[in-house]
Amino acid sequence: MLVRRPSSGSSPFLPAVMAMTGLALSAAALTPDSAGAVSRPRAGRAPAARTAGTTACGGSQTVAYSPGLTTRPQEITIHGTSTLTRCVSSADPAITAARSTFHATGRLSCVSGRYSGTRKVTWNNGRTSTMSFTAAVSVNAGQSVVAIKGTVTDGEFDGQKWSAAYTMSTARPQSCATREGLPTVAGRLLLAVGSAVPGAATPDLSRPTRH
Repeated sequence: MLVRRPSSGSSPFLPAVMAMTGLALSAAALTPDSAGAVSRPRAGRAPAARTAGTTACGGSQTVAYSPGLTTRPQEITIHGTSTLTRCVSSADPAITAARSTFHATGRLSCVSGRYSGTRKVTWNNGRTSTMSFTAAVSVNAGQSVVAIKGTVTDGEFDGQKWSAAYTMSTARPQSCATREGLPTVAGRLLLAVGSAVPGAATPDLSRPTRH
């Protein structure tokens, strides 16, 4: 009577692939032991991180102030909305546009001040980013410019640094001299995640503001 012997090397290997958002983990080869349990992956090999890439956008932004901005600095609550229609992303080439809102508080006048807050960006790929930030207002060539920097705290691009430059314009500059102040402004917004906005020097926000 012939007895069939098991051939050598017949034990199967079970490949395991683990995926996490923003990270690509290499597959680990796991083998079943004699009791049928699965052994752990060999230690000493750190998972490889995916290249983050950069995302840059241009568009428009409208900002509302309460109370309105005047020539004298005062505590202000700020709400803003933006439409970004010119996005280029090496992190996700599908990103071409976005919508954004932000809320902030700070001490501002029509020509200077600082504020901090949170921005939420909804990308055209359906994902969102929550961003914390600080900002400083200055006057450059007769225009009020806001330099912004911060960190993505949740969602798409979580953990990355971001920056923006907002150039404000208004059809009612005389409103700054009134008691009610300037209620709204509109302007051009440049926003970048993972890199600095070209030509936008972000000031040192740790220095005290002089009024």
